[in-house]
Amino acid sequence: MHYPSVSICIVNYNGRKYLNDCLVSVYSVDYPKDKIEVILADNASTDGSLDFVKDKYPEVKILSRTENYGFAKANNLCAEAANGEYLVFLNNDTIVSADWLKTLIVSLSADIRIGVVGSKLMLMGQSGKINSAGGNIIFSGGGYDVGFLDTDSEIYNVSAYRGCVCGASMMVRRNEFIDIGMFDEDYFMYCEDVDLCWRYWLFDKKVRYISESVVYHKFGGTSGKDRNSPLRVYHSTKNAIFNMTKNYEIPNLILYFSLFFVYNIIKFMWFAIKFKYRRAIALVMAYYTFISLLPATIRKRKDVQGLRKVSDRYLFEIGIIESPLKTIREVIRLWRTD
Repeated sequence: MHYPSVSICIVNYNGRKYLNDCLVSVYSVDYPKDKIEVILADNASTDGSLDFVKDKYPEVKILSRTENYGFAKANNLCAEAANGEYLVFLNNDTIVSADWLKTLIVSLSADIRIGVVGSKLMLMGQSGKINSAGGNIIFSGGGYDVGFLDTDSEIYNVSAYRGCVCGASMMVRRNEFIDIGMFDEDYFMYCEDVDLCWRYWLFDKKVRYISESVVYHKFGGTSGKDRNSPLRVYHSTKNAIFNMTKNYEIPNLILYFSLFFVYNIIKFMWFAIKFKYRRAIALVMAYYTFISLLPATIRKRKDVQGLRKVSDRYLFEIGIIESPLKTIREVIRLWRTD
């Protein structure tokens, strides 16, 4: 087997309590150590993360920031500093299996038509529960994890093409990642992996879930577990709007932007009725930020649409973007798990 060089990019923000388990597992994978480069982008942590890594793992390349750049920009900095032919984006609150890296490499290097591969994520501390078996892009610009909270079973042990894969463990070719525009740094956190995978599909590069590449993930270890926290509501709403604006053809943009706006009006009213005022304000601020960044977003849209090779219709037909009906079914399923 040919072993290409790989740069493993880990973003950290006050994740000292996770780093040792993560790095021990990374350096224990079944892959030549001289082909692995580990890069840690630290977003101004104050919990001793940097001192710990410098002391225990001097071989790690550290990119120390003076402010919290978020997931997207920090990973882009890692990509720019990387020497590897391949990049892996890995969350700091993960533990990887021995074959995690090799199976990703084999899958991505085997087919030039594939642009992104992602791992099977298992919920750490919840025996046999799925975090993500790849993801699907929904009509309103966001995404969801296939199998979230399901018990692992044979249906999740089959690799498959997906609309997206989770950024907690994904692999790309470094040159393609840079050419495609990397992560959008206006996102800060949430949905940047959806946007990236969507762009790969638009440029006729496939995204594949690799069931043999297993990672255990402390879901919400850094950002929190509340799926309706004000922070998550703000960034996920804002970034879903960015995704639609950049990636849809005009007719679909008008249709689904309008539907999402109506949905968010209803959601705002629901938050207000339930006295969840911070969440209601987060929705308003998401649209405010979108409007303030609209000129830059339009420029990005021109870049994306200028390189488009496949139509929205094609992506809907093959199930890469899910229809409103399928999305509603998944929302109902998740409500029942809360």
